[in-house]
Amino acid sequence: MKKFLAILLALTLLLGLCACGGGEKEQTGGVTADGKVKLSIGIPTNAKIMSLEENALTKWLEEQCQIEIEFVEYAGGTDVSTQISTTVAARQELPDILYGIGLNDGAITTYGKDGYFVDLTPYYEDKEGASKNFWSRIEESLTPEQQDTVIRKITDGDTGKIYAVPTIETSTIDKRNYQPWINQTWLDKLGLAMPQNVDDLYKVLVAFNTKDPNGNGDPNDEIPLFGSEKAGGNAQVVNWIMNMFMYYDENHRWQDYNGDGQLEFMYTQEAYREGMKFINKLYKEELLTNMLYTASGAEMKQITTPASNLAMCGIFVGHLTIHCTMGNEVMYEYVPMPLWGNAVESDLSCSKSTFITADCDNPDKAFEVLMTLFSWEGSMRVRYGEYNVNWADADEGAKSDMGLDAVYKLISDPLTQQNTAHWGKIASCFNHYAEGETAQIAENMDEWTQKKSAMHAESRRIFEAAVAANNPENVCPTLVTSIEEQEASEAVRTNINDLTGKKEMAFVTGVGADINNDADWNDFQKQMEELGLAEYQKYVQTAYDRQK
Repeated sequence: MKKFLAILLALTLLLGLCACGGGEKEQTGGVTADGKVKLSIGIPTNAKIMSLEENALTKWLEEQCQIEIEFVEYAGGTDVSTQISTTVAARQELPDILYGIGLNDGAITTYGKDGYFVDLTPYYEDKEGASKNFWSRIEESLTPEQQDTVIRKITDGDTGKIYAVPTIETSTIDKRNYQPWINQTWLDKLGLAMPQNVDDLYKVLVAFNTKDPNGNGDPNDEIPLFGSEKAGGNAQVVNWIMNMFMYYDENHRWQDYNGDGQLEFMYTQEAYREGMKFINKLYKEELLTNMLYTASGAEMKQITTPASNLAMCGIFVGHLTIHCTMGNEVMYEYVPMPLWGNAVESDLSCSKSTFITADCDNPDKAFEVLMTLFSWEGSMRVRYGEYNVNWADADEGAKSDMGLDAVYKLISDPLTQQNTAHWGKIASCFNHYAEGETAQIAENMDEWTQKKSAMHAESRRIFEAAVAANNPENVCPTLVTSIEEQEASEAVRTNINDLTGKKEMAFVTGVGADINNDADWNDFQKQMEELGLAEYQKYVQTAYDRQK
């Protein structure tokens, strides 16, 4: 990794911190009467945060860094990136720090090249100074391969510079690509056993759909199987079902299926077609939700844990924190399902959403602030809130629900509650075990959170057993391609990915293509070939061979 960083730094053309239009910007900065530096932070508004100014995280950060923070809130419900671009277009001043702002890689590159974002590469070069927290956190918690992944992800592919302080999350719970939960109360009422294979699953879903398991007298209001490709948070029900037929990872679409060292595209496999046939059958028979491609995270909550406290779905695939309403008693009816298929784990999560802008008069201090958030205590406060209020030191010898040594005690989790404990946005931090894997749950913790923690722990044990028993040995790792290879294959990748996304939706719903029709299937294969599938394969195979 040191060699990689050295090359990266050698490619850096501007080591100075440049303002828009070029030239060094004098680090004078606003200073209060008592010598504190004034910094403005732009952040998306969050209805759950009652005050940013009178906030435990704000006060702690101001004291730690001897600063005074002024917040610039970006209205919720609108595209924050659009608001940023409007500010830039109007030549208005940006906040010193943009915190937790969702921008795509193209926008980050543009703002960086045009001088609106400070090039942070020199700060990362100072490993024993400005960026010490960054390096110490990733070196103590990540493998060398993961560290290299972080550097690759935060380095701009076009300029070779670093413009962001990343958000890194290593939660073993969040890394599960799907999390299925089944209503045990419904199973018991209907005298059904826990499904153990695809045939069992189908029979259970039919029963959920026809026998009024929630007991309200309406046999048509239940949703047997629910999830959403749109809602995020591992709610991709299609992924879960497909892994009963083949190793299916939408982020690793090329696999060595035959064990001969030759990568093949997952959409060309007969097992993929068989899985699609089953999913289409569930969809046509109304056993799988018709909100599959439309439901948001908020809409998922209304189904998984409705305000009526009457269960609406038999099985849902999603995240208990993100897709269930905190405190809703319906959640107690669910238990984690066994996994008889493959268990896919996502790559290390490293996102770019926090930047220092060229309008900042004191980028040194701004970077210090972000590195303070990146520290262990800073990251705990970003995720869990106030020390000795929301979390505290673990008791000696305490274990978490997952059986790991507890490193902190969770007293109350403010993430889904109205609070002034933190900023309601997880950004610019190293979020290690964000779902309480190493948390001692306090005895007076609310019952719902205790239940959620126990369910997560059991689900993780099921997941790890499935990985060991079911996953193929030759799973393709993350492929590292050069910038030249990425550029050369970009058009082919984009076109094929666009086609497969549209075709998969058509195959699931039966609208626009019939997965059971040989002509439609063969036409799909032909379209991929015409778009350059062989060329695409050449690039991934080269990268795969290079890494073996």
